[in-house]
Amino acid sequence: MRLVDSLRLPVTQPFNFRFTLWKPSHFATELELHSRDESWRTFRIGSLVCGVRMQMDGARTLRADVFSDASWTADASERLASRLTHAYGLGEDPSGFLALARKDSAMREPLAALRGMRQSCPENLFEIAVITLVLQNSTVQRSTQMMSNLLDHYGLTVELPGFRLKSFFTPQDILGVGEAVFRARDRLGYRARYLERFAEFFRTHDPDTEQPNKADLMDEFQMVKGVGPYTAAVIASHAGRDPSAIGIDVWNKKILAKRFLGVEEADASAVTAELTARFPGYEGTASLYAVEYVYKDAALAKLEEQIPMERRALR
Repeated sequence: MRLVDSLRLPVTQPFNFRFTLWKPSHFATELELHSRDESWRTFRIGSLVCGVRMQMDGARTLRADVFSDASWTADASERLASRLTHAYGLGEDPSGFLALARKDSAMREPLAALRGMRQSCPENLFEIAVITLVLQNSTVQRSTQMMSNLLDHYGLTVELPGFRLKSFFTPQDILGVGEAVFRARDRLGYRARYLERFAEFFRTHDPDTEQPNKADLMDEFQMVKGVGPYTAAVIASHAGRDPSAIGIDVWNKKILAKRFLGVEEADASAVTAELTARFPGYEGTASLYAVEYVYKDAALAKLEEQIPMERRALR
């Protein structure tokens, strides 16, 4: 792939580039690569695949250098710009949450370390649903293994200057694979029976154009076998960018109980009620800060010292 485009995207302040694009709590997927000053990520824009290098160009502009092939178009560029702006909340106003967080002693350290961090969801609706599926009732090691298997078998390899990344598969790529193959070859366990149902749903609901905050869409998706409140909440908080939504699992529940309730264990309902009392309307954002602060110095996917690429390719 070659350099085909460079986007300049405005960013509201305050904005924390590093902890918005790279989340220490996220497991490694080979879809992206990060160093302190830059991030690479693959995207599928319609039928096109691209690799995007992102870095700050001054305090208020995100620069996105796009690598693709000769079929890259002006329409794809516009769609990618919109996707990046939404994926990383570049135009969001964080002042409402910050006003609440400054008054809360439990948020003192997370706020000092991560101020300006936004939710990140570079995945489309289908992709975030798949990631949520492999996270269900699983260790990080198992989730990583399952995701790697799926990307190896159904995704693409993207050749970038000096290194390779993987790109996601589409719903059409896995239709007809079947539960037996997902279970035996991809080692999805019980999740094998649900993945093709996800693909079938998004075959008729374009994951790039549907609005994830539409109540009727999420109600319909929750009728699909394998989709429950956790999956719906993750999609709402990530893809829908709802600052109040929280996908509580066994891991983050412990973190939130300790920080906000001062106990090692608590029911999810008690955790949610406490966050609502402290951060009404921003429960999900408060949860994000608390969880990422814990993982900040013990990241699941480490930062690279330097991304191995041929710098001349960007000239």
